[in-house]
Amino acid sequence: MDLDFTKPADPDPSQEMRPLLESWLRFQRRHFLRQLRDGRPAAAAAHSVPPVELSVLGLVRHMTQMEHHYLAWGLGGGDHHMVYGDDDFAGGSADTYEDDIALYLAEVDKADQAMAALPDLGAPGLGHGRPLGATLVKMISEYALHTGQAHMLRYAALGEIIR
Repeated sequence: MDLDFTKPADPDPSQEMRPLLESWLRFQRRHFLRQLRDGRPAAAAAHSVPPVELSVLGLVRHMTQMEHHYLAWGLGGGDHHMVYGDDDFAGGSADTYEDDIALYLAEVDKADQAMAALPDLGAPGLGHGRPLGATLVKMISEYALHTGQAHMLRYAALGEIIR
């Protein structure tokens, strides 16, 4: 699995609104995935802040489901399924690490296709019916929240601050 862990540049604020929102979503996704840059599956799966059953990998699993619910299915329609059910945040292990990352990346690809198929920010999603613009704002906020959590969990799991 070849992930890009370079720090992304801020999106160009002079863009039109749709490309700007899509740029911010890509930016947030990249920052989120950077929390895996140490390449230590056991650390990514560790519940490093007891008694909280939350790990970086659990957040990846959760964001897989958010990508599906709000973007891939939400905008594109089709089959709605929550691959991890209620076991997203707490689930995952060093053994499921690569499969979980692959599922996440596949859902991001489906989400990008669903976004590209809609003509403008006001277009309703074929699954949930919410407009593309509002859905992009929702996902940007989901990533901002969970990237911050993943950042702190990563440091706790590693036992040191590695930038």
